[in-house]
Amino acid sequence: MVGTRNEALIKEELVRYISSLGLEVRTATKARGNRGFFKVGRIDVSKTLDDKSAVRTLVHEFSHYIHHKLDKSLKSLDKVLVEDSQQLRDELLEVTYFVDENSLCTKLNRENEKLKKNIKTLTDEIRHEYPKFSANDDLKEFKKYSRWSDLRYLEKYDRVKIQSLSSDKIYSVDNVSCDFPDIPEVFVYYLKLKSDLRKRAKISRRMSKLNRYYSEPCELFARFIEGIYIDMERVKTVAPTAFNNFLKLYGENKYSGMREVFAILRIII
Repeated sequence: MVGTRNEALIKEELVRYISSLGLEVRTATKARGNRGFFKVGRIDVSKTLDDKSAVRTLVHEFSHYIHHKLDKSLKSLDKVLVEDSQQLRDELLEVTYFVDENSLCTKLNRENEKLKKNIKTLTDEIRHEYPKFSANDDLKEFKKYSRWSDLRYLEKYDRVKIQSLSSDKIYSVDNVSCDFPDIPEVFVYYLKLKSDLRKRAKISRRMSKLNRYYSEPCELFARFIEGIYIDMERVKTVAPTAFNNFLKLYGENKYSGMREVFAILRIII
């Protein structure tokens, strides 16, 4: 149960209480470009956040502090939630998805699907002239055509600057038909295909990095506690095992400072 909350007052109370534990709490920094961060002995919260967001960030970073007290490596869940199973991690990811919508990678998935369709269309266009062509292939006919031309650089780069004694030239895949007016259309498709493949690979790397980040035990636990603050009933529904395990340790007073923080947040369990 969560009572009526005044975010500004709660923020002040949280800062005072967390500071009383010997932690330095900074609320006037850029937090290294993040919403906030925790390191031993210190919590930073970005000065750009409003009171509501600052409270959520304080809860999140304080959860890292609690995790660190129970597990210095911040890499296990069994020490903070009784067990570390795939079921538990799946539940915590469900909490993460509603606590932080960025974890769903919606925009990246949408862009990835768009590129996937573009790649198929471009591959089909190229196959009209080169039936055996595959999207993962290099087109040897293009290599032969562009061997002695600046055009060859666009096979690997979306935009290039060629320096010379007389003048510098800038070429791009988007403008290739104007930069090289005699280029066969099939080679334009090929260069656009290569560009889209690079973009898709970049998105895949970005998504993999985000998925690894959101799946880290310390992040799963922090968003779990943040979720209890945001909507405890929803956490109970999507993460029953995690919540019951949390209650067990909470009842045993394993979480140093958690009761006091929950009291400030007006959370009643």
